[in-house]
Amino acid sequence: MLINLLESSAANNTQGGDWIWLIILIPLVALMVFSHFSNKKRREQAEAEREKRNAIRPGFKVTTIGGIVGTVVSVDDEANSFVLETGSVDNVCHIKFDKVAIYSSEDPNAPVEETPEENEEIIEVPAEGEDVVEINDEVEETSENDGDLNDAE
Repeated sequence: MLINLLESSAANNTQGGDWIWLIILIPLVALMVFSHFSNKKRREQAEAEREKRNAIRPGFKVTTIGGIVGTVVSVDDEANSFVLETGSVDNVCHIKFDKVAIYSSEDPNAPVEETPEENEEIIEVPAEGEDVVEINDEVEETSENDGDLNDAE
């Protein structure tokens, strides 16, 4: 319908009909390019989620989208499900979930990256030939009387 309208207007006005095509085609091409890149990003995110779900094995600590936290006991790849063990030592509960219900997971066997704590001091050893300079971080406290003496002067 839109194309018929454009053709009729182009036939009636042969001098300025080309710019109408440009007005319509440029936004359409821009929309197609934008949707392509948007879908590409969405596909990459979906692939990352799929890999995360397929990596689940017994022993993993899992949090579901419902907030249930537990340890994976068994995984059924054919049914796309897993059994989660929750509760305490005296009261163990096993719940079967679909893999889509995984919110986050943690591999207990994964290597842990150790970072220095904020309060931990990092000591640098000077290279050979450098002078050692000590910096005293202590702050001297002034008494209230010192302030009064300065005001009196």
